[in-house]
Amino acid sequence: MNCWKEINLTKQYGTQRVCILSIITMLFTFILLYVPANYLFVPSTLEDNYFLFLIAALWLMYPIHKIIHFFSLVHLKNKIKKTFKIKYLVMPVIQIQIIEPISKWQYILTLILPFILINGFLFTACWIFNNYVHYFTILLAFHIGLCVSDFIYIKNVLKAPNRAYIEENENGFEILVNHPNLNNHNETFLH
Repeated sequence: MNCWKEINLTKQYGTQRVCILSIITMLFTFILLYVPANYLFVPSTLEDNYFLFLIAALWLMYPIHKIIHFFSLVHLKNKIKKTFKIKYLVMPVIQIQIIEPISKWQYILTLILPFILINGFLFTACWIFNNYVHYFTILLAFHIGLCVSDFIYIKNVLKAPNRAYIEENENGFEILVNHPNLNNHNETFLH
């Protein structure tokens, strides 16, 4: 396989830029969803009970998001490397790295699955618990902001040829394609 493109989110976009884009996405999502959600789900009154549950849900959103990424790859077993750390004594950080190539479409599914599942759950919760629509809208906006880096990756991977493979490294990920003139298809060429 030959390296078609290497994507390094930190180098191409910058950590601060991605963080700012994520925060802006969270704010705009909340602004755009809050009023329509109030009209769509028609709460009789908005309640502010269970505020600690909202804080706990915000705290758990990132680990749950990463766990869904992991479960979409769990069948690959030895093709993934996972690490778990606690940062700042309270923030669980889960890192998942694909160490052997997987198909482009499997990678895209892995990236988009948390967006579909968590946001679907939050929309359903808005419908069932409409008195807490403001809480679920906050959680929804927060999660969509977390998904910004996933969407940047998806945008880059979608441009790759259909039969491409994705492999992650310390700096980001590589899009690999079969080179028709090579006899040994197991070689990986890096830039």
